[in-house]
Amino acid sequence: MNDMKPTPFTAGDPTGEFPLSPGDYVLHLLASVALFRDAALNRLLRPQGLNVGRYRVLGVLARFGRCSMTEVANYTAMERTTLTRIADQLVRAGYVDRTSSDRDRRQVLLELTPAGRQAHRPAVAALAAYNSQALEGIPEGALRETARTLIALVDNVAGNRAARDAILVVGRIPLES
Repeated sequence: MNDMKPTPFTAGDPTGEFPLSPGDYVLHLLASVALFRDAALNRLLRPQGLNVGRYRVLGVLARFGRCSMTEVANYTAMERTTLTRIADQLVRAGYVDRTSSDRDRRQVLLELTPAGRQAHRPAVAALAAYNSQALEGIPEGALRETARTLIALVDNVAGNRAARDAILVVGRIPLES
């Protein structure tokens, strides 16, 4: 029989309100919400032949038009290898065209096709309905305070300025060379 007690990886909450320190608990909850939400959205998006990753790429292209792979990676906070795999899937499905830049043949550009726009529209409605349900009962003031806190967190953890700005501004940010 093992009489050893588990060793906590961090200090607990000194007030006893949370099972972990507030900072560790926030990060634990963020990861959990993302996993639960992605699993639910994958089920909702499956009928359109999409998953969360494909939806996110289509959403960026629907919002901003033709984008470089670097821009899409920054807007979605995806790793380049994951983005390349998703872009391949979307090209095969006929949802995205992949071209090279006229100025720099090494730069890969993605652009939404009419079929991609058609697949994206019902997915937007499904996502909006899910988000509304997920946020039900949470006052707008609490959502705004949470958003302000998450902005500070993104600022602390983003890998580079362009990625941080793309996530926070959700718009076209000139990329550094």
